[in-house]
Order: sequence, then C-alpha cells, then structure tokens
Amino acid sequence: MAQLKLGESGVKLDHLAIVVKDIHKAVEFYSKAFGLQFEEVAEHALPPDVIYKGKPCPYTMRVTFAHMGPVRLELVQVVEGECIYTDFLKEHGEGIHHLGFEVADLEKEVANAEAQGLENICYLTMVGIMAFAHFDPAKTNGVRVELVQENVRERIMAKLAEQS
Repeated sequence: MAQLKLGESGVKLDHLAIVVKDIHKAVEFYSKAFGLQFEEVAEHALPPDVIYKGKPCPYTMRVTFAHMGPVRLELVQVVEGECIYTDFLKEHGEGIHHLGFEVADLEKEVANAEAQGLENICYLTMVGIMAFAHFDPAKTNGVRVELVQENVRERIMAKLAEQS
C-alpha cells in the first residue's frame, strides 16, 4: 500500500460524501435524524473536462452540504450521465462514497500522491484550475479519497474575472 504523505501545503478533512438516489429524501432523513441544516440543493452540469478512468465523463449532479462542526456532510445524487458516483451506486448502493480533504496546492499534492504510487482515477480541471481529484481506493486502504483545492470557488471566479 502506498502511504499518502501530503506535502507542505497542508491538509484538512473538509467533508464526508454520501451518494444517494433521492437527495430530497436524504436531506429530510439527515435533517430529522441529526438536526442538520443543509444548504439549498444545487444542480451542476459537469463538463467533459471531468476525466474518469482516462476518459471524458460529463454528468449532471445534485449536491448539498450541511455543517457538522468543522466537517461538512455532502449529499450527491447523479441526475444524468455515468460517472464515479453511478459506478459506486451500481456496485455498493447508497452510502459513504469518499472522504474529502482540502489542500492548499492541489496540483502539487496530486503529483505528490502519484509519486507515492496512488492512482488518480477521476479529476476535474475548471478554467485552468484543478478543482478535485479522486484516488483509486485499492491503494488507499479501501477508502475513497478526494483531494479538493481550497477556496476553489473563489479561485474559479478570480480566473473568470481575469479572462473578461
């Protein structure tokens, strides 16, 4: 097994992601069961820039987050397309999909992880900024790991503003 030793840029557990078939039912359950308050459910059409197992993988998803102290709970429902989440649903059904770690320099940490033998199986580059990367759970003790660029929303908006 490769040992993921992240570099000097730092790492923080940001979220725990659960794949669901019906996000509204899941929000209702987690809200009632645990008193969580979710953000508004957002729908995102991800472009062919999403690469999964070496191929473009556009899909549309619904997503929402709830804060649980310093860590967020992410609920994900795929609306259209085949992707890392639909493969998980077919293989395992609904459930915990990944741990999301926020890093200061995603490109550097992805290169560092790959140098340690981890396989990047799904990633997205948005407007020249890599937003996330998922690693093969066979090399991470069976736990799906996602690295997420910190402040990615702000970075994307800044990049878009530069191009205007």
